[in-house]
Amino acid sequence: MKNIQLIISMFIFMVFIHFSGNTQDVHFSQVWNTPLLQNPSFAGKAKGGIRAIASYRTQWASVTPNQFNTFGANLDMRFSQGLKKNYLAGGISMYTDKAGSSKMRNTLVNLTATYHLKVSNEHFLSAGIQGGINQKGLNPNELRFDNQFDGTGHNTGINSNENLSNVSEIRPTVSAGISYLWSNTFGQTNNRRIKEQFINVGFAIHHFNTPRLSILTQENLGLKYIGNFEAYFHTSSPWKINPLALVAIQNKATDIVFGSMFIYTLSQGSQITSFNKSSSIGFGVYYRIKDALIPAVQIQWSSFS
Repeated sequence: MKNIQLIISMFIFMVFIHFSGNTQDVHFSQVWNTPLLQNPSFAGKAKGGIRAIASYRTQWASVTPNQFNTFGANLDMRFSQGLKKNYLAGGISMYTDKAGSSKMRNTLVNLTATYHLKVSNEHFLSAGIQGGINQKGLNPNELRFDNQFDGTGHNTGINSNENLSNVSEIRPTVSAGISYLWSNTFGQTNNRRIKEQFINVGFAIHHFNTPRLSILTQENLGLKYIGNFEAYFHTSSPWKINPLALVAIQNKATDIVFGSMFIYTLSQGSQITSFNKSSSIGFGVYYRIKDALIPAVQIQWSSFS
């Protein structure tokens, strides 16, 4: 009961935190592949005991040679199991974004600690906290300013008169999240014969300390509120459905994504031995409100996708 009260108290504390600031974080369209960027309590919620994810995004390559590139990496695992099958988990994540001629870079590195409380046989409450650093920087050497025009073109020999002495800074950041999981396989080791199904609902607040940045102007990295819903169900064999929804609010920006992956099982895999691996292919479509459709294809073999 004390563990449940602690998680509820943490939720109430997060709800009453107020907004401030005016900058935003990096984000990916495939939000299901950035779990620690969404909610610290998602650490250790993978099907296996260890999960590693690598992400890459590029934008505007057809418009400019200085396209926007974003890289991400996520590693999380369950560390220990208590006497009541409660779980301690943790993870590390890194995301870096580079944009434009100035090579404007935003890097976020976090360590995560999470506790999964087994309420009953298939129900879990989770709470996680995350701490790390947020680094912003730029390279002014390739920037061009209007007062460097000499009548015929851009002249790097002319002083731009721009004050760009502070081109890099690092600030700490702290985030926290809670979530509820219903799962018929979470934490089980002998579940080969069980058809996996789950519902996961979470709420998180990022950047409690609202880091203040001042490379070009004074601004805060504003609080970010994220709500998640994801489920995994078996329908008529061999099809499975994996719906998802996300709402993220940071300053004046609102990001709403919803959709589903439809997964076709190619091979069930061996029930007794590990010689025959499971495999599947998935097709999905997601929609970001007032922005874009996000088609997706997923290929899975054994524990890789």
